[in-house]
Amino acid sequence: MTEEDIMSNFMKEYNEIRKNAKLLHFTDAEIDEIFLNGLKHVKTPKSTTFTKITKIILSIVLISLVIYVLLYIHQPTSSLVLRNVQSFIYPGFKVIRNLGIPIISLFPALTALYDETCLVENPYFHVTNLDCYPCEHVHSVINLTGLSLNHSFYESGTPFVINDQRNLVFFADLVNLYQENSIIFDQNAPWMITSNNKSFKHIGNVLNNNNIQFSKDNFVHWRINRMLPARIIRKLFPRPSFISEWSGQSIERYVLIDGPKSPGYSLPSFECSYVFVVQGSGERDIILEATPECKDNCRRIPIRLKPSYILWYNWWYWKPLSLPAENSTNVSISYVSSHCL
Repeated sequence: MTEEDIMSNFMKEYNEIRKNAKLLHFTDAEIDEIFLNGLKHVKTPKSTTFTKITKIILSIVLISLVIYVLLYIHQPTSSLVLRNVQSFIYPGFKVIRNLGIPIISLFPALTALYDETCLVENPYFHVTNLDCYPCEHVHSVINLTGLSLNHSFYESGTPFVINDQRNLVFFADLVNLYQENSIIFDQNAPWMITSNNKSFKHIGNVLNNNNIQFSKDNFVHWRINRMLPARIIRKLFPRPSFISEWSGQSIERYVLIDGPKSPGYSLPSFECSYVFVVQGSGERDIILEATPECKDNCRRIPIRLKPSYILWYNWWYWKPLSLPAENSTNVSISYVSSHCL
């Protein structure tokens, strides 16, 4: 039955009731009052549903508050729950894992999430009362090539560059490394690329023998966060000489391939706070922008990163931008990683 049919039947019943009421000598005013009193007791399904949803939400909030008070504020209850729950933690995780196996079997690409330290980055993360002394009196990025660096200096957070006297890394070197280890790269880090070239769906599209020529305005940012490909890529980009072998390097790293006219972008964030950028070949202009917590105390600092130079900074104080170098004609190959000192 359509809405028009329902309204037509309603009006027929309505007129019939009014006609019978008049036969019983009711006035029009009395008939209208009877209808209004009857409608006051009618509840629409929408209002009823809304009332039920409101009650459910309030109940959940109330239960959550009670649980929070009992587990985090009332110490005797918290201790009792912890003592009794601990024995169920590992069996519970085992049950969850077994329940997840069919899902992983249907969507094997989800296994890549195992290696993620953070699935969703908090865009509103902000450090309150951050001491900005490492960047307050920095007016330029100093060149420390040839100097002996100790822990106290590069742990201070002051940015610097150093020529590590390493071999240059060109686009052809990346192609050769990929061709020699394509199985490992395709299994462990194929899809983790960002590019403005829609034909680059995975790293195999980029690093193949037919793609030696890289367009001037193209960029490809290749992210690696697994141990096997990370070990291989370190053949081209070994650990900087001034960093101690005992420091903890993050597995996550990026290989940035930029044409001489590719657009600018912000360097990625990392788990470890000390970040280094190795310029394998080509040139990029890096702008060290002070973080929001330090922008009132620290200034922006530009530097041109030349081949074989390494830029060192702390992302607590700096959020660098990478821009194409003026008058550059070569493809830029950069390698970015981080250390937890």
